[in-house]
Amino acid sequence: MASAPPESLPEIDWPRPPIPANEAHRLRAIERYKLGGIGREPAFDRVTRLAAELFDVPMSLVSIIGSDMQCFRGACGMDATGTPRDEAFCAFAILSDEVMVVPDTHLDPRFIRHPFVLNDPFVRFYAGAPLRIGGLALGTLCLVDSKPRSFGAAEQRRLAALAETVVDMIELRVDRFAAEAHRQRTVEERELLTLTVENVSEGVALFDGDLRLTLWNEAFCELFAYTPDEIREGMGADELMRLTARRGELGPGDPDLIVAAFVASIKASTGRDIEVQRARRVLDVRRRTISGGRFILTVRDVTHDRQIARLKDELVSTVSHELRTPLTAISGALGLMASGAAGALPERAGRLVTVGYRNAERLATLVNDLLDMDKLQSGKLSFNFASGDLGALLAEAVEQNQPYAERFGVTLDLVLPDAPVAAHFDHLRVMQVVTNLLSNAAKFSPEGGQVRISLGVDGDTARISVADDGPGISPEFRKRLFDRFAQEDGAHQNKHAGTGLGLAISQGIAQAHGGGITLDDAAGPGATFHLTLPLAGPGEH
Repeated sequence: MASAPPESLPEIDWPRPPIPANEAHRLRAIERYKLGGIGREPAFDRVTRLAAELFDVPMSLVSIIGSDMQCFRGACGMDATGTPRDEAFCAFAILSDEVMVVPDTHLDPRFIRHPFVLNDPFVRFYAGAPLRIGGLALGTLCLVDSKPRSFGAAEQRRLAALAETVVDMIELRVDRFAAEAHRQRTVEERELLTLTVENVSEGVALFDGDLRLTLWNEAFCELFAYTPDEIREGMGADELMRLTARRGELGPGDPDLIVAAFVASIKASTGRDIEVQRARRVLDVRRRTISGGRFILTVRDVTHDRQIARLKDELVSTVSHELRTPLTAISGALGLMASGAAGALPERAGRLVTVGYRNAERLATLVNDLLDMDKLQSGKLSFNFASGDLGALLAEAVEQNQPYAERFGVTLDLVLPDAPVAAHFDHLRVMQVVTNLLSNAAKFSPEGGQVRISLGVDGDTARISVADDGPGISPEFRKRLFDRFAQEDGAHQNKHAGTGLGLAISQGIAQAHGGGITLDDAAGPGATFHLTLPLAGPGEH
């Protein structure tokens, strides 16, 4: 609190202010509120001018008491930016909860020999209200005069009230700093995100929690054929979808109703994948919800992929149909020869015929699986639904598959409920599914193992469970378990080669019945599959 540099003051001895007991906490608070260091701020300058005018004094300060220095964050009537802490009147004022008043420094033993009393600015009067935040006095709002004066209780209350206003300003100032830092981080993150988005080949669009467009790249506009005039920041997701719906690319029907259904889906679920058919393009559109209720759309042109997949399916279908007839004839002929119908064969020839017959059977199984898969994909697989007891079907399946299980030294154990479980199903197709589950469980079980089959009811659903004691299924393979041609790598898998179509076909059949197949992640050791099917309605028993 001086207009002259400290080095210009004469060497005078005067009492130094003591250090508060909570000094360490106080200094940390000064740093937390970003009040340390030299530097005046216009807002605090305005407060000191107001204080000087209200109390009719030539000088007023917003002073922060640091570890070594008293720093003026605001000042009126003084050009200095601070003083050493030992010379600060305010260092005494922060020791009290009340306003410190010195009516006449010449009559106060603490200040009678103070350099600022004996020299410029010749302080005779001082009043300082501590600036307390969280119980810690960080500094003061003070008044200084070169003439002695009285300062009554009413004036002290007004100064304390004005000091509370300064405290409010300090707290708001920190909030402002935090908001500015957040804004700056947001700007930097957005610039990084924009740079990232612009350098990916897929179309990307980001929407905020209010479903408004905040960010997109050129690929997004190009894939959906949006012009620069049609797309803008802040437009609603419904507006954007309506542009696409009106072109008929989200399906037939009223565009407004289609958009309303999509918006409801966004609010009700965290993700969705759809394909959008454009004039000569197929777009794979994926939505994923991220933090804060925002969601991101990614768009990929899969036209070429779909063309390749269709050609592959057509090729597989054609080859399978062409192979089926001659393969049936070959398998039949080899079977007759192996059974001795064509006469006795030499031992070596008999072994070769047996090997050929088994491989022909395996090839026939592959062809049949391929044909079933083709029919499932095209919706041409026929079903003959009829009411029946699933328990009876399971008993029949166990009887038919027990010889196969015995080849691996495995037993099939069936547990059925006391009452029949009626369902409306295609007996042949469900038998195909159960057989696939039983044969998989048997061949992957260790010798001497047991496959457990059970039937239960959960609400309006029947559940068939097949559990084995095998090596189980790795977490990495589970997400591909029902994909076509999916086979897990590993030594145990290599011993039991298959087509990789069985589970995919079984899942398709189950879903055509209104049910499905799931792997029980919680069960173990081994693997447990659950086949669910709707129970028969009252009129279907």
